[in-house]
Amino acid sequence: MDPGAASGRKQNTGLRHNDAVGAIDASLRRVWDGEIERAEFVVRTDVPTYRDRLVKMGWQPPDFSGAFVRSLDATSDVEAIFSRFSQHLEAMVRQSARLEPIHWEGGLCEFADRLQGSGLAWWLYGSAALAVRGMDVEPGDLDLHVDDAYLAGELMADLLVEPVTHMRGWVADAGGRAYSGVIIEWLAGAHPSGWDPPHEQDEAARDYLELILWNGREIPVPRLDLQLAVAERRGLDGRAALIRRGLGR
Repeated sequence: MDPGAASGRKQNTGLRHNDAVGAIDASLRRVWDGEIERAEFVVRTDVPTYRDRLVKMGWQPPDFSGAFVRSLDATSDVEAIFSRFSQHLEAMVRQSARLEPIHWEGGLCEFADRLQGSGLAWWLYGSAALAVRGMDVEPGDLDLHVDDAYLAGELMADLLVEPVTHMRGWVADAGGRAYSGVIIEWLAGAHPSGWDPPHEQDEAARDYLELILWNGREIPVPRLDLQLAVAERRGLDGRAALIRRGLGR
């Protein structure tokens, strides 16, 4: 494709969803960044809660036109992925805002079952790693460390809502997102946090893992002492207190 011809920003309008107090819509833009084509998932909404959540979900704050933009790799299947993203956009934003139920159990079963026998090394971290232990916490999404972001994308191909992307200026080299009743987000090549003990998403957290039997599946998760250290360092007082109770402290 001729970069000069593409620089005029081809735009495909996605689906529009009505809300009681506003609306949210999405469009796909293809842009050239030097020699590389990028796919921009552009979202517009006048709902204050949605606008707040979009930034927390990784969209750039609104530009002069009021658009929120997330820049991703322009993979060969990005059109199909964007269509799926548009279909689930409002549900994902509303779940992030805790306005709709989050079906994390089904999403985790889907991910774990698809990875079975694939050779992909992974672990679950964050609040969901506490929930599989039976702790009183409601995960907002599923956070996963994998050793190959692209293999995870292949295994989750029909559920992707973002293409697996080589990230710039992020906490890891690559990441992807799928949706199956809950946002399933994974990263690979996490950049060292420099923490001791490490952040639970760090490569070094591999030495702190244990297996939890959950719904007939073995789920690798960080040890509670590591999650406690991370919660305390992040100032998550409620989570830290919950973990201390789990440790019997």
